Amino acid sequence: MKNQISRHISIARHIVDGSLTLDSVKEFRSILRIFPSDPALHRVYADLLASKKSVSAAMASYSKAATLYIESGMMLQAVVCKILEWRLQAPTRQEARRFYQALNGGKYHETPLNVFFNRLSFPEFAAFINRLKRVRVPAGRTIKKIGEQEKFLYFIAAGDLMATTLYPLAEGQEEPETSKVHLIENDFFGDIYPFKSDKISQSYFETNTVTELIEISQTALKRICKKFPNIELGIIDLLKARSNADDEEILRKVRQTDRQILPIKIDMQIYPGKSGDHPIVLDGYTRDVSIGGMCIVLDAGYEHVPSMYQDIKNSRIQISMASEAMTISVLGKIVWSKEAVFEGQKSVALGIQYQNMTPKLSGLLVVFADILKGSE
Repeated sequence: MKNQISRHISIARHIVDGSLTLDSVKEFRSILRIFPSDPALHRVYADLLASKKSVSAAMASYSKAATLYIESGMMLQAVVCKILEWRLQAPTRQEARRFYQALNGGKYHETPLNVFFNRLSFPEFAAFINRLKRVRVPAGRTIKKIGEQEKFLYFIAAGDLMATTLYPLAEGQEEPETSKVHLIENDFFGDIYPFKSDKISQSYFETNTVTELIEISQTALKRICKKFPNIELGIIDLLKARSNADDEEILRKVRQTDRQILPIKIDMQIYPGKSGDHPIVLDGYTRDVSIGGMCIVLDAGYEHVPSMYQDIKNSRIQISMASEAMTISVLGKIVWSKEAVFEGQKSVALGIQYQNMTPKLSGLLVVFADILKGSE
């Protein structure tokens, strides 16, 4: 019995990675009876049904796989299943919204990619996934070479690949240094931001196994970000998450700019009138906290976002400052915005005026800010 179970597990694994192909619906069903909760198997089974033109059955299997992926906390894979399902038959707006609600209502791991999807409103989510394209690449294939222009942002839905980076020769150095990074599902790559820059790849990407990539072009991203600024902010945070050192460097530069500032990390939600009920979510650091308002310096990564320079004056804003014991939220209005430069790095500064706050409460806010500063 133990050997039989091991054989079944091995067969299932080979089916999922593509090294074993089942062309019989009946045989595939027998495997699913053994592994009824394996989302990857349901996904491959749906592919088989789709190839045999069994549209209704394939859609049901893609939907089942998406549900199981959500339960497993794998948002990208759930999205891929829904994309494949909806290519067989376009969904109604109600069906698309139900999936969006299920995706955001499920339990998910705190990965940068999951956080990115979770921050999108329904219109933003729909616009983004409609531009995604699925690419299946065999093992041993090159995705991108050193010196090629960066045109796509890639998400790894399945499989793995190796990224090899070649560094320029330093003075007196005879051989270039290289680094290798192993990328797996839910990782992403593609140096496509800021959009106005034409960047050249510094890395060589090659698949180790059959790999499923989800790509979106820089051109498509630029177009939808123009309509939905919050997607652009999400892309900035997503790319920034690849290096925690970037966050520390930004904070260090803010601290060194002015000895009188209170550099406290905060989260913000801006409500421009033209964006309806969907806020623009971003983060930054406080500066010059007073009883009448405060100045906020945005993360330097947001300096490329046009919406930060226009159409936000008089917008409502909610600011949250957190300590280990409590979080304080402040409502206010943006009364001015301007470019700011800290040690040569561009950013944006916002002037905030509190709303519905008594002098006593605003005084307590200053005390709270001072306590946060002192605890760092």
